[in-house]
Amino acid sequence: MQTNPIYAFRRTFTERRPLLLSVVVLGWSIKYLATLAVGHNTGPELYGVLTAALSAGAAITNLALLRAPRLQVIATAAVLALWAVIALGGIAGTIAHVIGPVASHGPIDLRPRPIAAPLVFTVLGSVGAVALLLGQRARTRRGLETGKE
Repeated sequence: MQTNPIYAFRRTFTERRPLLLSVVVLGWSIKYLATLAVGHNTGPELYGVLTAALSAGAAITNLALLRAPRLQVIATAAVLALWAVIALGGIAGTIAHVIGPVASHGPIDLRPRPIAAPLVFTVLGSVGAVALLLGQRARTRRGLETGKE
């Protein structure tokens, strides 16, 4: 009996969705790392570059954990904590954009600050964490299903 090709495609896509999400997050993280490294290079603006670098590193670790042959509980918890820090960094960046530069923080850049721009890291952190959780959950379910047979 042949399987329905649409069902087979859907199942394959569902199984690889966490990997796809992690690759997308990695691409956007690298894009933001490159653009912020060029334009954010004075004083507290470097926190945006740091957040982008952490996001790229966490996305690479996501891919490594999702491709690992065994479930790595401690590493998964550490990466989830890192995604939470990245998401909170996006919120902190938005607050910093609202408040503006403080004279005591060193050189002041008078360029306009887009208020919602740092929230991209909150989105990246949330999507990265969800991708990792979905991938690890699917791995656990597959392990339980093979144990039953």
